[in-house]
Amino acid sequence: MSNSFAYPPPNDGKPFRLSMGLRELDISNWIEGGTDLSIQLQERNQILAENRNQVFQTRSEHEAAANHFAQQIAENLKKYHPEYEVMGSKIKHIPTKIEVDLLNDHPFVQLAKVIAEDLCLLNSDNGQWRLVSAVVIFPSRWNLLEKIGKSIDDIHIPVPGYDQALKPYMSETFNKVKVGRPVWRKNWSLHETSLLHEPFYVENIARVEDYWWRTERQTLTASSDKKYLLFTIRNRSEPLGWIKSDLESAKQFAQTLASLSPEMLKYKHLVEKREELINFLNN
Repeated sequence: MSNSFAYPPPNDGKPFRLSMGLRELDISNWIEGGTDLSIQLQERNQILAENRNQVFQTRSEHEAAANHFAQQIAENLKKYHPEYEVMGSKIKHIPTKIEVDLLNDHPFVQLAKVIAEDLCLLNSDNGQWRLVSAVVIFPSRWNLLEKIGKSIDDIHIPVPGYDQALKPYMSETFNKVKVGRPVWRKNWSLHETSLLHEPFYVENIARVEDYWWRTERQTLTASSDKKYLLFTIRNRSEPLGWIKSDLESAKQFAQTLASLSPEMLKYKHLVEKREELINFLNN
C-alpha cells in the first residue's frame, strides 16, 4: 500500500453537505484494481464462507437481471483487466489464483470472490427503487438483513438531513441514469479501525492519529430496459495520518470536519472525537 489516498479527503475547506455528486463513469474503470485488491479478495472469500447469510441476500424473480449484469462485468474484466482470465462463465484472478464459475452459485456471490466491489441490484417498483439482491461483504455499519427488500428512501432513513437534502431528488436521479452511460460518486467516513466488514457499529478506543480514512467509490449502471440499476461499492480503509504529508490539505479538511452538524457527528460516531481530530489536522 502506497502512502497516498485512492480518494483523498476533501481539501477545499467547504462545509459538509449531503449531495449525490454524480459524475460520468469511464466504463474501463467500472471495476477497480489496486494494491489492496489481493488482500481484500482473501478476506472476502473467508467472510463469504463463514457468514454468507449476513453478507448475501436476494429476492426471487430477479435472477435474469443479476445474470445480465454479471455477464457485463465478466466482459468488462476480459476487455480492460489483464489480471483476469475469463473463459465463458469462469473467471480467474491471476495474482491470487482465485477462480469462480458464475454458474455454480448466485452470480453476485461468485463475482464477490474475485472483485473488490460489493454489488446491489435495485428494481424500479411503482416509482420507487427497491433493493432486491445484494452481496455486501464490507458494510460500513450497515446491516443487509435489515435493508433487503426496502426502498432507497427507507434504507436511508437513519441519515441525518436525508429527507430535506436528497429524498426529493433520489428516485428522479436514479431514473435519469442512461443506458450505456453509467455514473459514479464517492462517500467517506472516519473509523477507529481498518476493519472493512462492519455490519454493526462496535465502539473501539483509538487515538485520533490512529484513525482510518474509509471511502466508498460507488457506481450506478442501468439495465437496457431501465427497470434495474446495479449499484457497486468499492471500499477502502487507509490511515488518516497520511493526510499530514500535506499540511494545507489537512487544515482544509479540518474546516470541513468542523462544519458537521451535531446530528451528522452522532451518525458518524464522531461527537467525542471531533475536536481532537480538528486539532490533529491543524497541528
